Amino acid sequence: MTEKQAEGKEAEGKQKYCGIIMPIARLDDYSAEHWMEVKSIIIEATQLVEDIDFKTEIVSNSDGEIDVIHKRIIQNIYNADIVVCDISGKNPNVLFELGMRLTFDKPTIIIKDDATDFMFDTGVIEHLTYPKDLRFQKVVNFKRELASRIKLTYEKSQRDPNFSTFLGSFGEFKVPNLKQTTVSNVEQHILDEILNFRSELSSLKKEINYSSKLNKKRIYDTNTNNLKLLHDLTTQYLKQNTNLIEAGPDEIILSEKYRSYLLELGFNVTRYNPEKVYAVIKEAQEDIAGYRLI
Repeated sequence: MTEKQAEGKEAEGKQKYCGIIMPIARLDDYSAEHWMEVKSIIIEATQLVEDIDFKTEIVSNSDGEIDVIHKRIIQNIYNADIVVCDISGKNPNVLFELGMRLTFDKPTIIIKDDATDFMFDTGVIEHLTYPKDLRFQKVVNFKRELASRIKLTYEKSQRDPNFSTFLGSFGEFKVPNLKQTTVSNVEQHILDEILNFRSELSSLKKEINYSSKLNKKRIYDTNTNNLKLLHDLTTQYLKQNTNLIEAGPDEIILSEKYRSYLLELGFNVTRYNPEKVYAVIKEAQEDIAGYRLI
């Protein structure tokens, strides 16, 4: 019996860890709520796996998109018994974490929605596809298929000492091991470098998204006095966040979510006189409230 098989025998009956790598924040035309639904679908699929009890969590274990890959996250990516990665939308953060998982060459399943193209670099791994609009019956079938694939992939990785998710397709490689010890100065330096690289990826993503909006002639601010545009954007924002219709305008102005929403559309609200912004928000609130009374 090999060392890997012995470890697998000892682990039988214990709860296994299924890590999820996926977007969790708003991305282009994907909302944060959409990703929450997808996350629930993945978790429900792991619960359908027969004879294996999975604890299923996002590897970042965070409620919002992060800008730093902490040591804990790298450990989660490495330690997970199996990982399900959703590359829908081709989020740079997701692809970075997927790259680390594939470098460790551990059991990994890639999924994507039917609106996302296949990527050449991961083409050697079979992808499971689900409907972007999350139609009920197709999602039910997808969950069953995903559950089956998780079970088959995990069990094969335990039986086969030569199991390889990715690197084996390109010849023989020495798979790196992660020494999980207290962070030393050298290791901290490595983490700092990863932090810098992640920040650059995040900046690049924002630049690409902004350029894409310009190319598609999306709404963006070219006139520092264009309060009509601010009114229209604020009205749209309030329709999407109805709990703020009766909130104080100052509360909305100070909201990071509101400023980020405008900034994503190229509108920098900090250029404007706060009193004018206050008046625009109040007017938008009154317009929506008046429309509801009609």
